[in-house]
Amino acid sequence: MPDRLLNLRDTVAVCDFIESVLGYLPEKDRKPYEAMVEEMRGDEKAVTQERLAEMARNIGAVTWPRRRALARFVETVGSELEWEGVVKNVRPSTAALLKKLRKDAGAPDLASTLKHPDASTVLKPDMEIEINMIRDEVRADLYEDHQDALEPLIEEAASELEAMKKRLKKIREQADAVSGTQQIAYFDKLADLEDRIYFGGEAIPLEILDAEVQFDAGERVLED
Repeated sequence: MPDRLLNLRDTVAVCDFIESVLGYLPEKDRKPYEAMVEEMRGDEKAVTQERLAEMARNIGAVTWPRRRALARFVETVGSELEWEGVVKNVRPSTAALLKKLRKDAGAPDLASTLKHPDASTVLKPDMEIEINMIRDEVRADLYEDHQDALEPLIEEAASELEAMKKRLKKIREQADAVSGTQQIAYFDKLADLEDRIYFGGEAIPLEILDAEVQFDAGERVLED
């Protein structure tokens, strides 16, 4: 099983994730999550791991349409805004290396620059951490500044999420219909998909999810 993007047994990592996406919620909806994270920061046993994981999945799902809409905005018209925001706010030495890397790579945006093979050798680990932190802050600012432009993308992403959730529900129903090692395998697959969607912000093509559902159904028929 590949490593998941968020280890739900890592209390610190889960709290960090929840805090990282709070800005995508209306202020009135943040309080339950903020209270729980504050409680967990003081005492990691204050909330069960199961409850914490449930809250993480919930906020991951609730914020997914907004996060997905922003990602699409940044991939298109907002890519240069993201670049300018990051270069402006990182240290001058980091900015200089980023500019050189982008120029040498002929990269159109920040994402392509960071994916270039030379990035891992040119940028020191502390620079990568700095860039990722500033990038999150810049994206949060872009979300605040362009909410009107993002609204149609958010609605589109919400429909996309609902379609994916229907497929996930079918896989869960298939898992509930079996037992033993087969059930464990189903729930592992479900956890992998939820990890990619809710925590990674990925939009998994529906045809791939449909294939998972159909394969699982066929596999169960054969074993029955």
